[in-house]
Amino acid sequence: MRKIYGIIITIAVVISIFSDSALISTAANNSDGIQINGEYLISDTDGMHSEYVLIAKNISGIDLTVTANFFAASSESDTVKAVSDTAPAIKNGQTFILYGQFKNSDLENASGISYKLTTAATNSCKYDAVNVDASANEDGVLEITGTNYSSEDVSLVNVRTVFFKDGTPVGFDHVNLGDSAYSFRSGSSNSQELGMIHPEYDNYIITYTVADEL
Repeated sequence: MRKIYGIIITIAVVISIFSDSALISTAANNSDGIQINGEYLISDTDGMHSEYVLIAKNISGIDLTVTANFFAASSESDTVKAVSDTAPAIKNGQTFILYGQFKNSDLENASGISYKLTTAATNSCKYDAVNVDASANEDGVLEITGTNYSSEDVSLVNVRTVFFKDGTPVGFDHVNLGDSAYSFRSGSSNSQELGMIHPEYDNYIITYTVADEL
């Protein structure tokens, strides 16, 4: 089993634009305590969607809630489609993933994707309450196992991963770990699989977030 370290983050305001197959980023490498470590447009396995994925790190000194608003815009700067994603509890010093899913049909009418991230301080982070391990079977499928070692119930554990081949992202997947509706009870363990239908990969990054029970 491989223990997953360093997992959650925060951000301020960033802009990214793609042209044809090339991705051009005007984002600052470090913005208001958020360090952007990667951003990718990844085609989904269903052939109908793509995800714009951000990998970042919270270096703000405090735990945060972060919301990302993603915009696909036309060459005239009109918004073709807007989507959002929120990580409710981001531990200081950890890496996290945010993403926006778009229909490929919407992206055909767009000349670029931009995003805006907003943050707020939070005291609901329960990242240290849960341990998450990952192991790959002979077919390359990742088994993700989470255990709540704390004395309190927490929210579902949101796990996200980007798969790479020769340094290029080839897949994105996510899953929730829990055992009771939207909760992960004290002392419980839960396992799920990631990457069952993704292309061949040789590396991956996994992040997860945990908050107070809803």
